[in-house]
Formats: sequence, C-alpha cells, structure tokens
Amino acid sequence: MKVRSLKFNSVVNLIKTILGIIFPLITFPYASRVLGATGIGKVDYANSISNYFILFASLGIATYTIREGAKVRDDKKKLDQLVTEIFVINSISTVVAYICLFICSSLPVFKNYQELILLNGTIMIFDLIGVNWLFNIFEDYIYITVRTLAFQIISLVLLFVFVQTPEDYLIYAGLIVFANAGANIFNIFYGRKYVSFFKCSKLNLKKHLKPIFIIFGIGIASQIYLNIDTTMLGLLKSDYDVGLYSAAIKINRTLGTLISSACAVLIPRLSYYIKMKMEKEYRNIVNTTVNYILSLSIPCAFGCALLSSECIFLFSGKGFEGAAPIMRILSPNIIFAVMNGFLAYQIFIPFGKELYTCIATFVGAILNVVLNSIFIITFGTRGAAVATVLAEISVFIILMYYMKKFYQDKTLFKEVWKYLVAGICMFIVGLGIAALGLGLILKILVTVVICIICYFGVLMILKAKIAFVVIDMLKARIKRK
Repeated sequence: MKVRSLKFNSVVNLIKTILGIIFPLITFPYASRVLGATGIGKVDYANSISNYFILFASLGIATYTIREGAKVRDDKKKLDQLVTEIFVINSISTVVAYICLFICSSLPVFKNYQELILLNGTIMIFDLIGVNWLFNIFEDYIYITVRTLAFQIISLVLLFVFVQTPEDYLIYAGLIVFANAGANIFNIFYGRKYVSFFKCSKLNLKKHLKPIFIIFGIGIASQIYLNIDTTMLGLLKSDYDVGLYSAAIKINRTLGTLISSACAVLIPRLSYYIKMKMEKEYRNIVNTTVNYILSLSIPCAFGCALLSSECIFLFSGKGFEGAAPIMRILSPNIIFAVMNGFLAYQIFIPFGKELYTCIATFVGAILNVVLNSIFIITFGTRGAAVATVLAEISVFIILMYYMKKFYQDKTLFKEVWKYLVAGICMFIVGLGIAALGLGLILKILVTVVICIICYFGVLMILKAKIAFVVIDMLKARIKRK
C-alpha cells in the first residue's frame, strides 16, 4: 500500500489539528458564557478525574502499536497477529478501568460529579473500538481528518441547540465526548481495509506487556503533571477557581497542540528509518523539526504574555478576568511542553528508550504534586500555574541529560539563541504598542502584525536558517503562480 510523503501527512494532520483547535475555540467561548466559570469548572474537574482511568484503559497501547506496526505493516500476517493481540489487551484494560471508574465515582467526595465522571469515562469504550493507532500505522490521515470534521460539525450544531442555560453542563460534557470520540464507531469497520481481526491461531500477549507498561508509566506520569493542577484545585479550592484555570490552560495547550501537530506524523516514519539504519534521513527530520518547534513556540510564549488579558476576554468573556495572570505565568510552558513531547515521542520512543522518558516524567509528576500541594494552598490558581511550569522544565532537563547517552547532535539547539533574541525584541515592541491605549480588537491586530514583522526581521538580521527556508518557500510559490 502506498505511503504518502511526510510533507503531505504533516499538512493533513495540521488541518486535522486546526479543526480540533477551531472546535473548542468556538464551543468554549459559547459554553463559558452560558455555563459560567462554575459550570465550566465542574465539567473540567470531573474530566480531570475520569482522565486517569481513561489513561489506564489505553495503557501505552497507541504509541507502542504505532511503533511496532510501522515495522511490520508490509507483512499482513504479522500485522494481523499484532493488531489482534493488542486489541485483546486493550479490551481487558478497558473493562477493568471502567469498573474502577464506577467504584471511584461512587465515593462521597465525588457524589456531585458522578454523572459527569461516568459520562466522560465512555471515551475509553470509544477508544477501544476506534483502533485509531491502526490508521496512524498506515499514515491514513485523510480518513481521520474527514471523519473528525464531520462529527465536530454535528456536535457544534447540537451545542447551539441544546446548551442554553447554566444547568445544561451535562449536555455540554456529552457533546465533548461525542465530538472527540463518537466517530470511532465507524473505525472498527473501516479498519478491515487494512487488517483481519482475530485471524491468528495463537495469542502471545506476554511479549507486549513490558514495553506497553513502560510507555504507560510515561503516560500516567504525564497525566499527573498535566491534570494534577486541575484535580487539586477542585479538591482544595472551588469549581470557580477550576473554571478560571481551565480558561488559561486551554489557550496555552491549544497553541502547543497547533505547533506540535506536524510532529505527530513522525513516529512511524522515524521508527522505520531507525530499523533500516537510515541515520542521515533521521537526523535531517529531527533537526528540521526542532527548529520548527522553537521558532514558533518561543514567539507564541512571548505573545501569550503580551495579550493574555485580551485573549481571555475574547475566549471566555466577562467573569474570567482572573485567568489573565494565570495565562501569563503559563506562557513559558508552551515551549517546554512541546519540546518535551517531541523529545519523548520522536527521539526516545523510536530508539526504544521509553524507560528514560518514564523516569523523567515520574520525576516531573512527583515534583508537580509536591509543588501544587504547597503553592495552591498559598497562592491558589497562580500557584498551580507556577508548579506546572516548573514541573515541565524539570522534565526537559532530565530528558536532555538522558538523550546524551544515545543521541548526540551539537547542531540540534545551535539556533535557539537567535529565536530568543528575536522573541525578546518582539516582546519589547509589543509593550510599546500596549502603551498606545488601542481598543481590544485593534490592539490584537496591530500587536500580532507588527510583532511578526519584528520577529522575522530580527531572524533575518541574525541569519537564522529557518527565515531563509521561509523566504525560499515563498519564492517558489510565487514562481509557480
């Protein structure tokens, strides 16, 4: 079966990611204005609880299967065996996880959130039958994108029709599940195009368990330092505080997701290059991607700090003003979160070094729990933001330490200082624009346009390679037209 180019896959996956970003950019502002900070906080707190069980149900299956499946995708018999064994493991983990979720939701502390927790927990069932990892093995991003778009449009229409009052938070939660996982119902049928399920004589589940649980360890640690802030805010503070924090963290993670979207298509290709000992091709992709990430995440972090109040007002409306300082504190997280995701999933996992990533993420998770316990009580939502950033930085430092043991490339971060200098210059210009006292929309437009020109101009002066790559691409397009 023909495998499309990385450029094509990256573009298609970017489109899918943009659609995934546009959906909450439309739904969250509407829902936040209807449900208020308390309603949004209630939904997000319940989600933070159920997400731990969803993670247990998925184990480390998706990442592991994409890596191993990419190695045997040209051998149908081996692929059928692999897919069947993984599906059986996933079925067992899903049943156990949902039973545990039901028991947990029955505890007195979660009494007011039980319906929300169980509703969001159905995602694990949709994920089981969805076998999304299968389409990543074959890099079939067109199907995933079209399917996602269709269900998001349907969910959007239903949102405007049925979510009308603050009491409709349960409907809002259900529509989020429907938009994100509802389309998985069709995957089990479409997947037969690639594999035959249960077409193997003997199952060998044991050989998959060790690597799956190592990757699961990475996932559970990541989930802790991604969700523990929301969980602990809900336990120690209030739904209102969770609502404010959610507004800030959603914008932060949305930008990070957009930047890292093109990287998601790399796992099967990088795993293939390593297996075939194609070191030159592997290093070229890694170097290009690191520069892509840094050249975008650094100005985005400075931009978030500059326009936090304006973004919060547009994204969430009145009543969420307290989220702006949280967003400013979280701004460096865009850089470190995206870089950590890239290092873990595009360098460590293709090389089979999941254990190092597991150690780094567990240290980050423990640090985040300790810091949140101290900072939330003293500083509330801002303390949670500080804890999240410090945990992310700690993971980055540990990953960089371990990476030197098996992958060394002195040119990998050679240009980072140029992006930082350009970002600082952009930030200073942005502060000058803020002093002009422009209106909301005009301020955003002027700041974005002038800061982009400033940032790119400084990169040109510093002769950053990424700037000349952009210029060459623009020249090529102009010539074609």
